[in-house]
Amino acid sequence: MDGLNYNLNFTSNGGAIFATINTGLNNVQNNVQKTTKVFGDCYKALLSVNLAADGIAQLDQMLESVIAPGIALNTQMADLSAITGLTGQGLKEIEKAARDSSKTFGTDASQNVNSYKLILSQLSPEIAKNSEAMKMMGNNVNILSKTMGGDTVAATEVLTTAMNQYGVSTKNPIAASKAMADMMNVMAAGAKEGSAELPQIKQALEQVGMVAKTTGLSFVETNAAIQM
Repeated sequence: MDGLNYNLNFTSNGGAIFATINTGLNNVQNNVQKTTKVFGDCYKALLSVNLAADGIAQLDQMLESVIAPGIALNTQMADLSAITGLTGQGLKEIEKAARDSSKTFGTDASQNVNSYKLILSQLSPEIAKNSEAMKMMGNNVNILSKTMGGDTVAATEVLTTAMNQYGVSTKNPIAASKAMADMMNVMAAGAKEGSAELPQIKQALEQVGMVAKTTGLSFVETNAAIQM
């Protein structure tokens, strides 16, 4: 037998099957694209919400930093008004003095008003009627505080102690503020050259200041003795 040739013919609906498969794959692809878009839009939405929340938080912090000093100043001014009975234009002039000093010395206006309150309570509330004298005394406090690590409360107490112990009159507020400036210069110079720091000078003046005054010792001589 030399060989046999067989021809096999298959008949099928392969075209229809592959078309169905292609249609199914296209549907899957479309669904995937839609799903990706939905998740993408959700992510964008969530990102937008997150960015908005961050923006609101930052805005809140900014507003708080702007508003807080004003609240502190208003609180201090209300306290000062209660101490002195000062209202209206007189109170506005004190506030302006505090703001001007804060620009000059780089301090906070409410901090300056707090110094004013201490001065008025420890010397005389009547000083508040003279805004220029109030500002001058506040400036003295700011200058002295530079040698005390910026502690305006401690600087105020040193100055008012010196004035009280030496009986400086406050009937003329401008003259009293100039006397305060002289005392400030004496104490600052003495602390620089001598062995006693300003808090120690304050403590010493509380003990011997009035006695030194009554025995005729000048403020300069008393400070020299304290430093020795």
